[in-house]
Amino acid sequence: MRFFSTLTLATVLVAPTLAYAGGDPDDIDLALQPDTTELQPVVASENHSLLAEDGAAALRSMQLYASDKTAELTYRRMGPAFDLKNSRTSIGFLFNEQRDNVITGGIMYDAQPEFLPGLSLSFGTKLYAGLLGTENFDVVGVAAAIEASYALPVRQLPLVFSGEISYAPDIFTFGQSDRIIDWNVRTSLKLTNNIEGFVGLRFLQFDTRPGDRELDKRVHLGIRWNLSS
Repeated sequence: MRFFSTLTLATVLVAPTLAYAGGDPDDIDLALQPDTTELQPVVASENHSLLAEDGAAALRSMQLYASDKTAELTYRRMGPAFDLKNSRTSIGFLFNEQRDNVITGGIMYDAQPEFLPGLSLSFGTKLYAGLLGTENFDVVGVAAAIEASYALPVRQLPLVFSGEISYAPDIFTFGQSDRIIDWNVRTSLKLTNNIEGFVGLRFLQFDTRPGDRELDKRVHLGIRWNLSS
């Protein structure tokens, strides 16, 4: 008897609430069932984490370019880096005919503006560590970097035009250099599902004391391939 009294009281309390929210009397049984929505965010977050890890693993690439005097090998991996969404990290090793060696590491944040489809913008920081061919000429600098790329909306000719500029002022440059200037422009074409070829021009200069040191100032050819395909 006590059980039926409790059930009747619960029905009286739940029915007005369902009626106020637009529910039907048939929804009373559903309202009395245990609510399991609290378990859904946990499952969703676990799935999101797995997808993020898979996505990061699926977007790893190696890049190699060479000119008559300079060559560079770069490894890139999509983030997240330091819990920053839409980010990617990279590390590159450059060497030239003058026995200059430069290691470059970067963290970039990618964004896609809505006002122009096909346009991508990126910004972040890069670290340069250079061991120049001249004795006791070591350079370390932290630069601000901006990148932009535009994919041509032509399926038969999937060209991508890109440009990048990095600048390290005197206050963020240490060793035998006052500043670092690095910019490049490039046109790339997808050759296969996981291989992309490109041609570009790069200018990399360390303003050293007493003069400037140009490490790269030539047209180069390169290739980039996806390691996960």
